[in-house]
Amino acid sequence: MTESTLNIALKEWSATINALASGDQIFLLRKGGIREPNRRFELPARRFLLYPTQFHEADRLLKPEFHQLLDADRSSSRDQVVFRAWAEVAEVVPIDSAEHFASLSGHHVWTEEFISKRIAWKPRHAADLIILRTHRLDSPLSMAVESHHRGCKSWVDVDPPIDAARSTPALPNSDWENRVREISSLLSPITAGTVTAT
Repeated sequence: MTESTLNIALKEWSATINALASGDQIFLLRKGGIREPNRRFELPARRFLLYPTQFHEADRLLKPEFHQLLDADRSSSRDQVVFRAWAEVAEVVPIDSAEHFASLSGHHVWTEEFISKRIAWKPRHAADLIILRTHRLDSPLSMAVESHHRGCKSWVDVDPPIDAARSTPALPNSDWENRVREISSLLSPITAGTVTAT
């Protein structure tokens, strides 16, 4: 495989992936799923494809002004997955409570209900705020959903691998770096570390 070839994908809500790909948001908020190894969310790769999934009651989990992010995938086949973007991890910051996350309200598309549910899952463990540099594939690629893709797991293997060389950053470098600095400033009173644009 070449450096631009990706063979692992992170499953995430399609609306969130659309927000990342459009530049409306630059981070994920994750905890472990039911079938995660070690019952915790882990990052086995720093660069990965974004695999769109669906949520029940999706409209109520998005701020009203971002409901259009749902439209692109509502008619998608359950037997096909369309890869439109990939991402690279810049930083991971632990978030202990929804109150800690409240300062980032202007930097994401989710409702308070979404955030509370995600952080409340497995309350003994902090959630991971994952700062990403997202890229849109110039040509979205569709492939069949394999049996090992299904279920409550975060990571799936992609075969054949996808060449992500032809892609465009969701945000220009300067805009992304400014956004990271804003998030770092908002989180700095809460976290011991800082978010860095690396």
